[in-house]
Amino acid sequence: MSWPLASHFSTMLQNPRIAFRDLRLQKAVIEKNGQNQPRPWAGAFAVVYKGIDADGQTPFAVRIFTTESPERRDRYDLISAYLQGRKLKCLVDFEYRDQSIRSAGDGKWYPVIIMEWVQGETLFNWLRARSLEGHREAIATLADRWLEAIQELSDNSIAHGDLQHANVMVNAAWQVKLVDYDGMCVPPLVGRRNLEVGVEPYQHRERGAGTLLSLDLDNFSALLIYVALRALAIQPGLWAKYVEQVGYDKLLFRREDFQAPAQSPLYYDLMQLGNNDLQNLTERLFALSQARMEDVPPLGQLANSYAEVERLLTERQWEAAVDLLNRRGHFRDAPARLQPLIYQAYEHVCRQQAWAKFLRIPAETSEQVDRQLVEGWNESLFANFPPAEQQRQRIVDARQRVQLLDRLRHLIQRSAGKISLSSEKGLAVTAAKLPQGYRHNLQERVKLALRRVKCFAGLEKALNDGSSETAVVAAWKAVVEAKCEQFVSIEWGMRIAVAEERLPIFKALAKITSDLPPDQRDQRILAVWKEKLMADCREADKWRPLHQMAAVRREVLKRLQASVDAHDDAGVVQWGSKRCLAKYPLPQPLAEAIAAAQERIGRNESLSTSQINAAEESPEGETASGQEDPAHDENSALGESKSEPAALPPELSEQMESHSPWKWPRLFSRRSKPEEPT
Repeated sequence: MSWPLASHFSTMLQNPRIAFRDLRLQKAVIEKNGQNQPRPWAGAFAVVYKGIDADGQTPFAVRIFTTESPERRDRYDLISAYLQGRKLKCLVDFEYRDQSIRSAGDGKWYPVIIMEWVQGETLFNWLRARSLEGHREAIATLADRWLEAIQELSDNSIAHGDLQHANVMVNAAWQVKLVDYDGMCVPPLVGRRNLEVGVEPYQHRERGAGTLLSLDLDNFSALLIYVALRALAIQPGLWAKYVEQVGYDKLLFRREDFQAPAQSPLYYDLMQLGNNDLQNLTERLFALSQARMEDVPPLGQLANSYAEVERLLTERQWEAAVDLLNRRGHFRDAPARLQPLIYQAYEHVCRQQAWAKFLRIPAETSEQVDRQLVEGWNESLFANFPPAEQQRQRIVDARQRVQLLDRLRHLIQRSAGKISLSSEKGLAVTAAKLPQGYRHNLQERVKLALRRVKCFAGLEKALNDGSSETAVVAAWKAVVEAKCEQFVSIEWGMRIAVAEERLPIFKALAKITSDLPPDQRDQRILAVWKEKLMADCREADKWRPLHQMAAVRREVLKRLQASVDAHDDAGVVQWGSKRCLAKYPLPQPLAEAIAAAQERIGRNESLSTSQINAAEESPEGETASGQEDPAHDENSALGESKSEPAALPPELSEQMESHSPWKWPRLFSRRSKPEEPT
């Protein structure tokens, strides 16, 4: 049957809902030209249209064939199956769809290929713009990208089959993308009939309808395009001379150039560019155009010849030699005489790269920098390298610090969840070997360990000193805040509990000032004092005299009141005249009772004196009762102790000055009856 014209498909694309079977394509928009017609990009055997998904964001290419090929579907199925799982940067995703687009001519359905849209320019248009700009660097970069793309195809056993300027796209990132896979060959297609013969002058002179598919189909065309790129990168003006001014539509070369190289102006100009590598490639290209097609080697072998490598090595251009070898991919087949120089070149380049990276490490002292130094030091490359040897001591110091940090990390991991005083001391001792102010990732943990050790030492000192309960409690609080209570023994814990119980008493005692009246002072002291708790407390010693005096006065007042209640005038006078009550503000009833008792005793004493005087005049010299004088020594009656009081706090000494020397009572004696306090 006759194949529809391209115009038949273009007419249908005016209305995608009618043109396509696929629902996605029916909703798409086909880009149009200035005449409001679908805009075509025509090729030898197909026309490409740009479609945009209904979302308005995703462009795609619709490739419609303009000739019939019974084998097309089978070949695309094999190509698609082979490429599945192989993601090549130089190829784009595609999908072959049989009976997918309708023709306006006969209304029947025909195949179509849906491809990823490449946003960019054809190689011809891109090179034209860069050459006219004189942008050598861009063209040189694209030459390297071209070499990489061809190597990628070779590494994956793929031949494009029709390499020419219209099938090569260059995107905004200067990356090469190949389109039009009608002539592609993959291993399952090797040996089949060749459906396309390609475009002159890109194809070898032996390429024709009888050429069978092979994985070497691209060798000649890849070399020709590469030589054109390298030439334009050296001399962009070649474009104006051989393309722009003469209205040519190919990349520099013509069929006539290969038919008679000696008469080719282009051949002459290329050989005069003064680049040995380009001269060698040009000679090989023209020579291979006359050789058998199967004798043309892959571009990778030609572009990276060992002749240029040897020249670069001989001139000690190590970086350029290594770059060329890297583009080649390997140097296993290098001549034996070049092997030592190649290793020397790689060693030099690797050393320079490693050293440049090493020099970027900041000049500071911290864990981050130390680890960078240790990691960045390459002994095999830097040994006996003068600039590196000057940094060796810095590396030695960094390694020592890193080892200390690793030791710290090991100690922390080992003690995780079960810290002990010894482990915290180990952390503190190890961290102390690091420089002062050294920044590292374990700083906070080390600070905690140092804090714990310090807090424990403070508690130990406070407990051993024993002179301040406040210090013990404060040290214990610091230990709790540092979360190291488990370091404290049971014995220490009991001692701390006593200190915590004593502390409120000391706070209350501290509020008792010297300007308080004695009765109020006694009440406060007696209210808070706990003799059993304070018995062996050294910090309580300064308060103990005050408590003892308050206790004596309390007992004297108790006995005074008992004498008053018993109407015992002698007892009232006895207890009321105790020195501890001097300047003591007695309650009014007690003061009056003492005065009354003293008055009554005075009257009795006067009467007794009269009686004694009368008795002395009698011959017997005895009292009427015949007994001894009932008067007793006051000190004996009061039962005062001969012991001296303990030293008083300074703030209370003034109040006691008029009562010295003191004779402190013993509240409890070894006799069955307690002595009467003064």
